[in-house]
Order: sequence, then structure tokens, then C-alpha cells
Amino acid sequence: MKKHIISSFIAAMTISSATVHAESLYDVYKLALQTDPGLRAAAATYKAQGEQVTVTKGSLYPNISLSGSLGYAKDDNPSTDYNTKTGAVSLDLDYPIYSPALDYGVDAVELTYKSSGVTYENTKEDLSLTALTDYFNLLMAQSTLNTTLAQVKSNKSELDQVQKQYDVGLVSITDLQDAQAEYDAVKVTELTNRANVAYAQKVLLQLTGRVITDIPELSKDYPIQLDPNMSVDSLIQKAIKNNKELNILDLAVQSADNNIDLKRASGRTPVVSITGSLSRSDYDYSEDVSSGDGNYDNATIGLALSMPLYSGGSINASIRQAAAEAESSRESRDDSLQTIELNIRSLVLNLQTSVAQVQAQKVLIKSRRSALEASKAGYEVGTRNLVELLDAQSNLFDAIDALQQYRYNFVLQQLQLLEVTGELTEDKIKSLDKWLVSRS
Repeated sequence: MKKHIISSFIAAMTISSATVHAESLYDVYKLALQTDPGLRAAAATYKAQGEQVTVTKGSLYPNISLSGSLGYAKDDNPSTDYNTKTGAVSLDLDYPIYSPALDYGVDAVELTYKSSGVTYENTKEDLSLTALTDYFNLLMAQSTLNTTLAQVKSNKSELDQVQKQYDVGLVSITDLQDAQAEYDAVKVTELTNRANVAYAQKVLLQLTGRVITDIPELSKDYPIQLDPNMSVDSLIQKAIKNNKELNILDLAVQSADNNIDLKRASGRTPVVSITGSLSRSDYDYSEDVSSGDGNYDNATIGLALSMPLYSGGSINASIRQAAAEAESSRESRDDSLQTIELNIRSLVLNLQTSVAQVQAQKVLIKSRRSALEASKAGYEVGTRNLVELLDAQSNLFDAIDALQQYRYNFVLQQLQLLEVTGELTEDKIKSLDKWLVSRS
């Protein structure tokens, strides 16, 4: 317990040294997107892959190069004695006019680029869910603390009343000790709950660089109910279309199939290119050489063909390898789809359970409120003792806190479902933000 209290004090000191702000749910979402290095890394990777597409497409166009040289040679022997100065310049062309392998190579980098874009969006969506979850964890921790503070106040009132009764001899020392023990216990719970709030604030501080102090609450009018038109099958269809992780695996399957074509083209199809060059050479001999100076121009153009015929069986092996990798990609995609379907069914069931829990908890609160009133009346006439009264009071506060937790869990499960179906958009976040109101 001492370690827990000390950690709460350390967290509180850390928070007090940071910039303090009152941020809405939408503000926290935007801050998380701005400050997360993982998201910036995904954006940079996406940009780099876009440039790689341009680099690879360059191989489909003519490759023109310019080269030149200058030289000097001296020949000194018993029969000859002369020197030569040479110069040459050449303009060369290499243009592949038929190369299926190059075309498939371009398709491969374009698929990689597209996958990087989806990965970036998936990273953004995962970060959004993390930020919203951390924000609601803070709201839940604060809600529990508020309930505990109300219980502290109520128990303090009971303790003061019992103290007065004991002072005039109306109750025994046992009643006073019971009231004091109950009050002390709830004060310990208060310390724990304050530490939980401080920790939740610290998590958001790590994520956004801001400390959230003005903590709202979920409006009592927020509808805890399911859309009657929602079905598991329709949600699965949305996930197949919009789930980012599944989209990445779909692209992986396309890339693997394209790789089979690339391996086949690389090993079994020719490459035809137009080649050509323009060159000029200049020779400058010393005066005693009879051949004299000379300039020579040369121009060539032609077709070049290359085609692999046999590489020790590696061509067929690489094709079989690519086919096996494509099969692995398809199986991984199907496995992921099964996991997503199960996750959707589980979330829908959890949402249905949460709706029933909220409704049942409201009934339970009414029952426990009635039980508390009965305990108070019984205590006043002597048919109930103080312990029974305090237990009834504690049960009511526990039920109130559980109701709030069920309501917040319902919202978190809705957010998880939106993320799985690929619908956790900025508009949905703004819409939810409107249901968070200042605490009265």
C-alpha cells in the first residue's frame, strides 16, 4: 500500500510539472496524430515508396548516356619515336521495347506503394483507437473517484453522527469503531482511485504531451442501445471492404500473384531493346609520323535480344517458390478474415451484454437505494445495526460505480467495432465528442 501511495505522489508531481490543459476527446485525437513518431515514420515510408515507383518506372524509358575520354601516348624505342593525343565522345542509347519482366517489376513496386498507403491509414486508425481508449480510461477512473468521494462524504457524515451519539451515551464504542473503520477503508480506496486517475493522466501525457485536468463525463442521455438494422453479416461485409489489416493482406496476395508472373517473365521471356550510339574520335600524332592527324565519326543502331535458357534449374525453382509464397499469402489472409469475423461476433455479443447490464444495473440501483432507506429506518428504530446500514450504503455506491463502468465499456466496445469494420473516422469521433459534457 505504501508503494502504491508513493507512486501516486510521484505521478502527481510529474503531472504538476507539465503543461496543464483542458482538452476534448477530439483535441486528444488530433494531438495524438501530431505527436506520434510511429505515424510519422509510416508517412515517411509511404512517401519513400512513392519515389520508388518513379525510380522503377524509369527503366521502361530510353536510357541515354554520354561518355568521353582524353588520352596521351608516347612511343620511344630504337625504330620509332612519336607521341599521340586522342579524344573521343560517345552518345549511347538503350531502350527496352519489349520486357514483360520490367512491366511486372513496375506492378510490384506500385502494389508496395499502395500497401504502404494502407499501412499508414492503419497506423493512424490504431493510434486513434489507442488515444480514445486512453481518454475513456481517464474518464472511467475519474468516475470511480467521484463515486468514492461521494461515499467518503456520506461515511464522514455517518461517523460524525455516531460520534455525537456516542458522546451522549446513545451508542456503544463498538458502533463508533465500526463507523471509523468503514470511513478509514473508503479513504484508502480514495487514495487508490486518485492514483489511478493520476496514472491515466500520465498515459495521455505520454501520448499527447498534455495533461488533462478538466475531465468531462458521458452524458446521461447517451443512448445505450444497438442499431436495430445492425447485423453480424453486414458488419463482416464492411470489414472485408474497409478493414485496413485485411486490405493490406489483400494487397499482399496480389503482390504474391504478381511475383509469380515476374519470375516466369524473368526466366522464360526475352528482352528486346533498341540500341544505338553516336561517337567521334580525334587522333593527333606528332609531326614525324606519316599517318598524320585524323577524325573519325561512327553511328550504329540495332536490336538486341536476350533470353535466359538454362540456369541449373533455378528458373523453375524460383517460380515454384513464388507460387508457394502466394499460397501462404492467401492462407494468411483467410486466417486473418476468420479472426476478424470472430472478433466482430464477440464485440456484438459484448455490446448486447452491455446493454442488458446497464438496464439491469439501473434496476439494481433502485433496489439498493430502497434497501438503504429500509436500513436507515430499521437502524433508527433499533431493528438494524450500524454495520448493516454501512453495508447497504456501500452496496449502493458500488452499484452506482458499476453502472458508469458498464456505460463507458459500451462506448469503448462501439469504438473497437468501428475500428474492426474500418469506420473509425474523424466524423464519428466528433459525433461522440458531443456526448461528453462538463461535470456538474
